[in-house]
Amino acid sequence: MESRKNKILGGLLGAAVGDAMGAATEMRTTALIKQRFGGLVTDFVEHPDDNLSRGTPAGLVTDDFSIAYFTAEEMLERKSRITHEIAEAAMLRWSEHEIYRRFVGPTTNEYLAVLKGEKKPAPLLEMPVQVDRLLCNNTRATNGAGMKSGLMGLFNPCDMDSAIDEAIIQCSGTHNNVISLSAACAVAAATAAAFGENISYLEILEAGIYGAEEGYRRAEKTAQPAAGGNIVKKIRLAVQIGMRHQGDFDKAMGEITDIIGGGIYAYEAIPAVFGHIAACKGRAMESIIMGVNAGDDTDTVACMTGYITGAMHGADVFPIKHLELIDRVNHFDLRQMADDIGSFLNAEKEGAA
Repeated sequence: MESRKNKILGGLLGAAVGDAMGAATEMRTTALIKQRFGGLVTDFVEHPDDNLSRGTPAGLVTDDFSIAYFTAEEMLERKSRITHEIAEAAMLRWSEHEIYRRFVGPTTNEYLAVLKGEKKPAPLLEMPVQVDRLLCNNTRATNGAGMKSGLMGLFNPCDMDSAIDEAIIQCSGTHNNVISLSAACAVAAATAAAFGENISYLEILEAGIYGAEEGYRRAEKTAQPAAGGNIVKKIRLAVQIGMRHQGDFDKAMGEITDIIGGGIYAYEAIPAVFGHIAACKGRAMESIIMGVNAGDDTDTVACMTGYITGAMHGADVFPIKHLELIDRVNHFDLRQMADDIGSFLNAEKEGAA
């Protein structure tokens, strides 16, 4: 497979693997993960009965990857770059698949209700103040933008600035606040940078910081303000922690979780991604496995990590059995999607010549 398409497939597959593998460990602490599974989870496992993925087969992705998958399908079918209309259409299309809809996050769920003209879901209905009139609705500063923005990096190889702009377009419908968009742009920019020839993990980390800084600056022009942790500063801190404990997987993972976090808010999950990449020196499966076992929102963290490290190394770093399982369980064809994205980019380049 041609190098760029291999990197596209690597990003898609890495994200899907991280999401599906992390679905089994989601919400637990690292200690509870080890207790339930007899140690660290390093492969696809049966989903426990006490988490969100109960009753689903190993290898099934959640909203984290599936929303981006349907977005890519919508873009490819229309032969178009991302637009607000495409992002909306993809969300509506995705919401028709109950197997994935069961995983929907609170911010995305509210957005879908608005799109469909439905009443907003509780507890928003019960709030004494109308949510839309709040200057800062900090409950929306979640990682639901970052979880899908890696796709914009795959559509903009080596072009961080375009990836940033398109991540804002892709995510502003659901997460139109400066914190979520800054975090989303960090993931998009790092994924775009991962296409560079002989790119190092240190350059990937710098790309993430650039994306967060520039994304915040651009988002400020149109997005809602939000109070919360500074994405740039928290990425830098997470990277420092990760690099300090390189070579000690458990220590690095534990320190990043204890200090940075790994939960639903963007200022925890996205910095944790870069901390894990730093701790593992950019190694794809090792970084993903750290996300899977770090606790809390494991599927989202591992999914974002997979976009970046998968694009960096290409699909060949993942066992072929992972691709086969993901495709079979989800009725995907990731190899074909990678080919189609590559062909889309080639056609666009030829059209501009």
